[in-house]
Amino acid sequence: MMHIKRRALKLKGKTFLAVQSLFYAIANSIEALVPLLLAPILTRILAPAEYGIWVLFITYATFLRPIVGLTTQDAIRMRFYDFDQKQLDQFTHTALFVMIMMAVGVSTLTFIFRDVLATLAKFPADWLVSIVITALLFEVFYTALALHQFHNRRKAFLMTQVIQAVLSIALISLFLFGGWDWRGVILGRILGMTIAILISLRALGYRPSFFFRLPPRSFYRDIAKFGVIYWPSGMVIMAVAMTDKVVAAHYLGVSASAMYGVAALFASAFWVINHSFVMAWTPWLFRKLKVAQSDGLGEVLSVSMLYFLFAAIAGLSFYLVSLYVAPILLGEAFHSAIPLIRYIMVAIVLQGFFMHNMKFLHFDKDIRVMSLCSALTIALNIWLSILWAPTMGIHGIMLGTIAAFGLTFLISGLIVLARYIKPQKAAESVA
Repeated sequence: MMHIKRRALKLKGKTFLAVQSLFYAIANSIEALVPLLLAPILTRILAPAEYGIWVLFITYATFLRPIVGLTTQDAIRMRFYDFDQKQLDQFTHTALFVMIMMAVGVSTLTFIFRDVLATLAKFPADWLVSIVITALLFEVFYTALALHQFHNRRKAFLMTQVIQAVLSIALISLFLFGGWDWRGVILGRILGMTIAILISLRALGYRPSFFFRLPPRSFYRDIAKFGVIYWPSGMVIMAVAMTDKVVAAHYLGVSASAMYGVAALFASAFWVINHSFVMAWTPWLFRKLKVAQSDGLGEVLSVSMLYFLFAAIAGLSFYLVSLYVAPILLGEAFHSAIPLIRYIMVAIVLQGFFMHNMKFLHFDKDIRVMSLCSALTIALNIWLSILWAPTMGIHGIMLGTIAAFGLTFLISGLIVLARYIKPQKAAESVA
């Protein structure tokens, strides 16, 4: 009887996890639909070089997120179950204050050295500060989503995504048809994100007065220490994406970055599904690992094996669908990006596998090992991209990304196996 009851509870837990994953897949697909819905407009109104500027803008803003935000959203996830509500509010208040101060500092440096940075980044000097502003908005936006997720406020999570997507599409379209070219795309994105963030923070109970008082210093050191040590882990995905596009721009021209960005649009649809599973799986995993000594790791292992299998199948499915959808959505000038989708899809699948392994170390609060694995990924990607780009072109850059994530996935997997799972029990659980 006890055995049957335990199996029923495990089945119920997996069902809940599947429902949660489906919900976050739907919610996050709203944001992923923004670039896809805009693609027919952007690839027909903007020239490849202009679209390349937009791709670089998003790439740099994404890269600056962990620098401006010190990856505090992951700190909140890690410490969420350790805090009561008052401590969580203090921690969040301090984190947002630190983000704003970091953004002011980075913006000041960017403005002072804008001419040098513009040359290095292949981006218009007058618009460099807008990248820092957007990085801050992204970090606050995802911090708000993390709080909604861990509070299990699914309606607020969904509405935040909907408001941001609708406003961004509407404002970008308005500016584009008003003749603002790539500048209108940037302005529309910034305004849409800003309004969505203000509404989301209000839903969390944070009033304007919350931001006009200095927070206590109690959490400064914790946030700064976590951010500095965790920084490679928080930026690994952004750093790899930026490396690929910057190397493409320098060695092959800005138009090559545009082709890379267009191909990545379709791989990002799969990334949303993968990220949604990780979002739903992380709280579930943390709860399971807390009681692993008494309950074992059999259920965790079975879910992980299913994830590896279904992620590979989903990646292949999304690739096959994209072959039919891409020629319809994209303007003719961008059709040469379609053969590149298969390379990015493989890279995204391996990236998901790597991030899966990182969550085990995340629970263990071993941010040093996480950062070492992430730094290795970044270094390998930079080296291989620069090595292969001159001879193999954009295909070489993508193969460098595949090799970097593939190798570090294997290394991190061995670390997780050695730390959490005894060989005999692992074999029995997998069987």
